[in-house]
Order: sequence, then C-alpha cells, then structure tokens
Amino acid sequence: MKKYISYFVVFGSIILGLVFSGADFNVFEMGSRVDAAVQGQTVSVAVTSTISFTVATSTITLNTLTPGTPVTATTSCETATNNAGGWTLSIKRDDADSTMDLTTDAANNFPDATAWNGGNSSGTPGANLSFRVYQTGTDAGLYSTTWWGTNDASPLYAGFPTANQSIATIATYSSSNQTVIYGLRADAPATQKTGSYDGAITLTALANP
Repeated sequence: MKKYISYFVVFGSIILGLVFSGADFNVFEMGSRVDAAVQGQTVSVAVTSTISFTVATSTITLNTLTPGTPVTATTSCETATNNAGGWTLSIKRDDADSTMDLTTDAANNFPDATAWNGGNSSGTPGANLSFRVYQTGTDAGLYSTTWWGTNDASPLYAGFPTANQSIATIATYSSSNQTVIYGLRADAPATQKTGSYDGAITLTALANP
C-alpha cells in the first residue's frame, strides 16, 4: 500500500501541489490566486482664453478731396479667439478735439460726424469724417443691420468716439478667424482750409466676459 504525502506551495499568484508517493514525485498546479485593488481617477484641465488681432494696414489713405464730393476708403481687421463667449471690436479716435488735424497746424481741425454712441448712426453724415462697418466681407455674426444699415446699398455712418465704443460683436465661439470690413468717408465744407490732414484711431478686440 502506497503512502501519499501532499504539500501545497504558493509562488506569487500560483498555487502548486506537491505529491510524494513512495519514489514517485508529482507536481501539479492547483490554480491561480489574483489579488487586485482598483481605483478610478478623474482627469481635468481648464483652458484659458486667448485672442489675437491684426489690422490689414497701418495707414488708411483717402483720395484728394474736393469739398462737396465725398471720398471713401475701406480696410479690414481679423481676430482669432478661443473664447466661448465670443468677442467685441471697439473703436475710438486718439485726439479728443477731432480725429484729424491739419498736418502743419493742429489748431485747424477736420470736422467729425456725430460721435458713435452705440445707436446714433445716420444715412446722411454730412460734410465731415465718418465711418461704417460693411456687410460684405464681414462675418455674418458680427454685422449689425441696426447699427450699419440693412445692407451695403443702404449704409449708416457715425463719427469716431473719444472713448472705446463697440462697432461689432458676437457672443458665440468660432474656431475660425473672423473678419470685419470697415470704411471711412470724408467730405468737407467749402470753407475747409486746404492742406493735408491726418490723425489716429485705435481699434481694440476684446474677449467677452
């Protein structure tokens, strides 16, 4: 009669059985033991707002003006932002007295249209300097028909304000660069002193809160 002697040995996660029967020696695997502890983690990150802004030209040149015959010029600016709430374009003149002065004598001002206040644009700006936003070329969400006219065939104009005033705004996110086309119109009374006039305006692109 054979005698059987059994042993169980654990190696890591493996359980081995050892059986001695006389001169015989057998090894067999009893099974696997898996010890595990599981934890989950949430991954998060906050993306901050960025904005970039460029204007097409540093100088806007209007053609030589004969009083009573308006001259115009158009230009553009482009903005890129990841802001979820969109952005706003504002404009102002840098001189509190008038947008443009006679180059050789700052005491001689070129007349301005009534300064834009967010709701006083006009289809008949008069003999002065004014501006407007164009529908054609401006991203649709940025153009206001209330501010600048139903379309480019029925434009509304305003004068440059002394403090930043919104001229285009959008309240939604866009992954693409956005463009605003704007233009200047100049006419002068017959009594306007001859010579070259110049001045400066400032545009600001601001991410909406």
